[in-house]
Amino acid sequence: MFKSACMTVSLILVSWLMAFSQSQNISGTVSDEKGEGLPGVGIVVKGTTIGTTTDVEGKFTLGLPENATTLVLSSVGMKSMEVPVDGKTVFAITMLSDERALNEVVVVGYGTTRKSDITGAVASVKAEQITQIATANPLQAIQGRVAGVNITSQSGEPGSGVRVRIRGVGTINNSDPLYVVDGFQTNDISFLAPGDIASMEILKDASATAIYGSRGANGVILVTTKRGKSGAPKISFDAYAGVQKAWNKVDLLNASQYATLRLESYANDGTVLPTDGTLYQTLNGFKQSGEKGTNWQDEVMQTGVMQNYSLNIMGGNEKHRYSLTGTYFDQQGIVKNTPMKKLFLRFNNDFYVTKWLNAGISAAYASTDRTPYFGDQYGGVLTSALSVSSLAKAWDPATNFWGKRPVPEGGAYNPARIVSEYKNNKAYQTLVNSNFFLDAKISKDLSFRTQFGMNWLTTHDKRYLPQYYLANDDQRQHSSLREGRGETLGWVWTNYLTYNKTFGKHNITAMAGIESQRSTFSDMRLTVLDVPNDKSQWYLSATKSTDYLLETGQSDESIQSYFGRVNYNFDERLLLTATLRRDGSSRFLPNNRWGTFPSFALGYNLAEESFIKSIPAISQLKLRAGWGQVGNQNSAANYGYVTTVSGNNMYVFGDNAVQGFAPTTASNPDLKWETTTSTNFGIDAGFFSNRLSLTADYFIKNTSDMIVRVPIPVFAGVGPPYVNAGSMSNKGVELALNYRSSVKDFTYDIGVNASKILNRVTDLGGGEPIAGGDVNGLGQTTRTEVGREIAVFYGLKTDGIFRTQADLDAYTKEGTPIQPNAKPGDVKFVDLNNDGVIDNKDRTYLGSATPSFSFGFNTSLGYKGFDLSFFLQGVTGVELVNGLGHWMNNANGMFNSVASRMDRWTPENTNTDQPRMTQLNPNNNDQFSDRFVSNGNYVRFRNLTLGYTLPKTVLEKARISNLRIYVAADNLFTFTKYKGMDPEIGEFNNNPLNFGVDMGAYPQPRVGRIGLSVNF
Repeated sequence: MFKSACMTVSLILVSWLMAFSQSQNISGTVSDEKGEGLPGVGIVVKGTTIGTTTDVEGKFTLGLPENATTLVLSSVGMKSMEVPVDGKTVFAITMLSDERALNEVVVVGYGTTRKSDITGAVASVKAEQITQIATANPLQAIQGRVAGVNITSQSGEPGSGVRVRIRGVGTINNSDPLYVVDGFQTNDISFLAPGDIASMEILKDASATAIYGSRGANGVILVTTKRGKSGAPKISFDAYAGVQKAWNKVDLLNASQYATLRLESYANDGTVLPTDGTLYQTLNGFKQSGEKGTNWQDEVMQTGVMQNYSLNIMGGNEKHRYSLTGTYFDQQGIVKNTPMKKLFLRFNNDFYVTKWLNAGISAAYASTDRTPYFGDQYGGVLTSALSVSSLAKAWDPATNFWGKRPVPEGGAYNPARIVSEYKNNKAYQTLVNSNFFLDAKISKDLSFRTQFGMNWLTTHDKRYLPQYYLANDDQRQHSSLREGRGETLGWVWTNYLTYNKTFGKHNITAMAGIESQRSTFSDMRLTVLDVPNDKSQWYLSATKSTDYLLETGQSDESIQSYFGRVNYNFDERLLLTATLRRDGSSRFLPNNRWGTFPSFALGYNLAEESFIKSIPAISQLKLRAGWGQVGNQNSAANYGYVTTVSGNNMYVFGDNAVQGFAPTTASNPDLKWETTTSTNFGIDAGFFSNRLSLTADYFIKNTSDMIVRVPIPVFAGVGPPYVNAGSMSNKGVELALNYRSSVKDFTYDIGVNASKILNRVTDLGGGEPIAGGDVNGLGQTTRTEVGREIAVFYGLKTDGIFRTQADLDAYTKEGTPIQPNAKPGDVKFVDLNNDGVIDNKDRTYLGSATPSFSFGFNTSLGYKGFDLSFFLQGVTGVELVNGLGHWMNNANGMFNSVASRMDRWTPENTNTDQPRMTQLNPNNNDQFSDRFVSNGNYVRFRNLTLGYTLPKTVLEKARISNLRIYVAADNLFTFTKYKGMDPEIGEFNNNPLNFGVDMGAYPQPRVGRIGLSVNF
């Protein structure tokens, strides 16, 4: 055995010596076109794994095997190349810049352009970034990816929407952007699976969005779906499965602690509970037992399973190319009984009929089946789980029914019962989208395109609430079944001519077109009472009921448009873009139906000038400036110019009360769209062969003719009309940096984006400030007024608590107590106007949920077959109203509280900021103040992914071209000081005046998953 080992070692040594003796040493330098040495260039002997990389000066040495014939060079930002050896030992190699990044085609409104020719503020998102997050909504995947684009999930519920704001909030009304999918304009892209998308462009300034006229004021998001490619059919399959759970739960009082504080609240008020009474005996029993009771958060929440499968087949030839994709997404919510299933199908076809005629047709189908979560705010299961005490049991085995509260509480109900009723809720949605286009080459320089797209959306939802009885204050006397159906049909027909001509150093591209679009909507909802708890009897019983409510709605709107654009390029140096659009909308009467929206933009490619070309480090340098006006017709209702009436008014005739109709809102025949004027200055730069890229923009966006309601005399007997009298301003700076390079087999790509935006309301038409953010028990918490951002928090300021009687005695105005009802341990409110009284006149600015600074940071690393990526996103300058906080910090113990209430003021514990317990609460400690406004800044570890791609040599026999496996985590960590369940709070009821008010919103889940991607 020893002899065999020695022989083996000898053979290895001889082989190595023979190889060494046959090798040839070479050396050289690799430079760019400017003669600068290129570091980190990978140099490999073709057909082998022998290679090296250049040093910081671009130099290299390499030992070649005897049969080496070719060197293969590759570097980020440079064109890969092959260099023949030809017996040479010293090399001087020049690599050329990879111009693909600059010549990359970017989709813009009604056409495409080279990235180097863009004059407006346009950002792009890669397809692989969109599929990095586990979601069925592609907009959630780009959160934090683009500077100046703030995306907030409205809820963590499966199937929930997002709040998208491009360059701030533009109006107190509708600030949602326009979406354009393969040329089809829509307000929603829920029919798209993330894997359907090939690219996404965000048009941010008016010079880029003005081509969309009255629908472009809030920005435009252009989506291009995957198209087929010539060649044999290629099959791609992607799948992942994982689990999700709540990343955070609120630390609440247990049963013994709750009973302790509630008994104390009676004692502090001098209320003596009979010791033989049920209330005292129950509370004292829990207090003495130390029992923890029911953890309602655990009762209503779960670890949910999620899975996603996507299959794509694409191919084609010279005459026909196709792409067929199917995606199935299944997600259980982290709240019980809130699942969602989605099915996506998309079939894109491109036909090359003749040399001058191309055509395409696309069809998409998306269906959603989910059990919706009701009541993010009042009556929702999470609201109850955080506010009901832990005294009751979730299920009472003695009665074989839901547990009831052993003592009266403040209106909270059994959360386990509420979440069980969710299984009776259903929401179905089916959407069919089709799109047809025809491209004709009329001449060498002139082409024509016609495109017709259609969306058909149907919805069906139902909710059943059974009858039950637990106590007089915890019952539902009548069961009810509510069912609704809706249908939306929309179409867009676009026709335009494009002229492109180059003569000498001049290039002109001109486009002109006409467009028509229409959308109709209808729905019907029926609510029937006293329906039995038996699904098979629902509809039979409903037909016999005489106690029902029928609601219907219908709308019809259309837009007619004329538009044009001219792009001028002089010698790749000077760029000019001018657009003009004229829209007519049915939302306004003829006197204001038509609006004209112009824009202009200039670009100057300094990198093409000789004095810049002489600077080796600069690869790209372009200055941009743009101005434009766009409209916002979505802020006006379809029939906002007419007087509205209501039939819920009661009138007395003699001794009888009669229901009748009366006007509710005065009409305004002069109503017109809001107009946004935007100015933008930007710079695009690339350094070191574009390994380092930078984009920076400064913008001013002013909205005028904002639709508001102005006061009218009370004797008018009708609500104030909607008028164009308001204005708003947004100013900001955006920055995006990216660096990518490689060292030998190690590659890295690092990107960061940041934006700082200042929002201000500049006019409300002379009307009073607008209140919003209504919270049960606190009242209205937000205020929109001139001189501040939209929906600021407005309430009383506090100065701790009165720790001693001496503190209380010292708080006077000319000897009169400022808070005459206060006692030691009560909250000290600040008398801002110094009038000696705490009232609404002392309310003031308490912060805002609008971020002053937003950022994202992403890194991708690669080594041989391994890849590692992570992505962070965050906001600063954010305050949030913890709407549940006044319940969970209540003084009387009628609701459950956060565990920190155990540190409340007592005569023995005066060094605290937690007020005393009191049933009567004469000082009104729970009124809205800065006690309920919290720091909402956060940094969220949005994604961490580790993958491995198998070597092609391993896969060839199975005819697999690529196979990657990976593990990933989404929302892995969240760093925040916010004490609620989640700092990412959207707009309740999609109302911007409610932004940042948390009333138990469904939190974002933490997701862990494993996935597979395979290509055949």
